[in-house]
Amino acid sequence: MLAQLAPTAVTGSQALAFGDDMAPLPSGDSASILAWTTDVLMEGVDFRTLEAGWEAVGRKAMLVNLSDCAAMGGRPVGSLLALTLPRTAAGSDVLKLVRGAAEAGAAHGCPIVGGDTNSWEGGLVVAVTVAARQEAGGRWLARSAAKNGDRVLVSGPLGGSILGRHLEPRPRIELGVALSRLDGVHAAIDISDGLLIDLDRICESSGCGAILDERELQAVIHADAQRLSRSDGRPALDHALADGEDFELLVTADTAEVSRLVELGMQPIGVMQPERGLFLRGAGGGVRGLQAHGWEHPCG
Repeated sequence: MLAQLAPTAVTGSQALAFGDDMAPLPSGDSASILAWTTDVLMEGVDFRTLEAGWEAVGRKAMLVNLSDCAAMGGRPVGSLLALTLPRTAAGSDVLKLVRGAAEAGAAHGCPIVGGDTNSWEGGLVVAVTVAARQEAGGRWLARSAAKNGDRVLVSGPLGGSILGRHLEPRPRIELGVALSRLDGVHAAIDISDGLLIDLDRICESSGCGAILDERELQAVIHADAQRLSRSDGRPALDHALADGEDFELLVTADTAEVSRLVELGMQPIGVMQPERGLFLRGAGGGVRGLQAHGWEHPCG
């Protein structure tokens, strides 16, 4: 939505494109560049406070932003926390939320350094903003750098996060920093809205398409996706492709880099190609088109 309304952000004389997980903002020299990200989480959309608990909501609000840092290959350095509280909120509950966010940030070297609070008649709204720096020998990873022939890889199993993992993201900070130092790694994103939607974002930004391999995908179907499939009848593979909130890293890389990435715990699942769109190669070798479905934000 913001990318459509304001396609560039301007700092000094340099314009930076919207559309990545973070926005690097130059401030005089490369050593002082910070990248910024922010997410707004809302009651009834991203969590249910009565079910999750205030502390878990605070943790999730921090961790989803730290996952953006991992996707860009950045090291988080500090954060801001802004709360719009229901007027009925108890002070003890708010302290639990702040503690959850603070402890999650501190575990990744990202203290809360400021913020704001307000109140209204609606539900809880939590906004976290995180700043990250580039590590020595690394670079910012972008969605727009995928190349035809790249292998597509993911950092962990997918699907069924609604069974509990959606409240406990595991930001892959160290992996993201390691990937930022590998020349053969080209594009990256974290899987927040679903594998298909987030892969489609890489394709759109990079001007190419992708073919996923069903046999390789079998290795990244989470046990939660299998459990959910048994209860709702949807194929476990569809859960892995579209459920979202897995917060694993999705990258494209040179074929020569694949063995090193496998050593880092990543799993190949497909290949980038010149033809636009998403496709699935079945176990029998046939190829069919896929629709990029998953979590769609109300404002696009």
